[in-house]
Amino acid sequence: MREYLRLSENDLMFMVETLSPELKSKIDTIKDDEEIISAMLEDPRLFSRIMNDEEIMLKISPKLFFTVLMIKARIDLNREFYTVERDRYHKIPVFDIDKVRELINEDDILNYLINMLVSFTRTESQTIYYVVKGRRGLRRIKFSDIDVFDMIRLADMIEEEMRFPIYKRIGDICLWLLGIFPEYVMPRSFVHSNLPTRVGFKYKLSVEEYEEIGRTFYKLASNSYDAKVFGLDRPLSLLSERFTIAEKPLNLISERYLVFRKDKWFVSLN
Repeated sequence: MREYLRLSENDLMFMVETLSPELKSKIDTIKDDEEIISAMLEDPRLFSRIMNDEEIMLKISPKLFFTVLMIKARIDLNREFYTVERDRYHKIPVFDIDKVRELINEDDILNYLINMLVSFTRTESQTIYYVVKGRRGLRRIKFSDIDVFDMIRLADMIEEEMRFPIYKRIGDICLWLLGIFPEYVMPRSFVHSNLPTRVGFKYKLSVEEYEEIGRTFYKLASNSYDAKVFGLDRPLSLLSERFTIAEKPLNLISERYLVFRKDKWFVSLN
């Protein structure tokens, strides 16, 4: 069964109660049926309930929520004639929809993007204590896993064979920001220079800078031995090659479905 179709019993029960309450007694059969689960996830009634239920966060998992949204985005993009990009002052139609469809119709890309979105519903800060050679006592550094530069510093401090999840996270942060929170990024026509040593969300990079960082670290992650072990070498390589294309379905989700809901599902960037 495709990974994104593997849902918890609670999520399956929610879907059945929403779409076909008479099937509640057959939940054990439904959970292994790809065709039925796919059909339910694509049903517009499920999307409508998820969008209109004010208490939805208490009823379903983030995985089901973002699976429904990603599938809805795929359906909508398969009907579009173009995508939209923005500079500082304009919305510009871009006729790259065939490339966007090709990417989003890849099940391993769809699954990766779902898991990536879920990962940003919970974030962590960690403190690392270390010894500086030639100095007495311990030094302390605090890292946030939604800060690109924190993650880059952390990657520099650990052994190469341990860097895969950090490289991957750096790529994810860049894609997530550009896709879901583009308002936190300097517009494409703006080129930043002389980056400050310590950069958080107080300072913003340009679209081009985040794209370059994202492509670079997705490529590094895809070349890792761990990427092959986890079966992520291909999707990570595709995301590196088609980074700007991968932003488009996330932009659609951000603008059409999550306009006033982003801070409910994701960590606040303020």
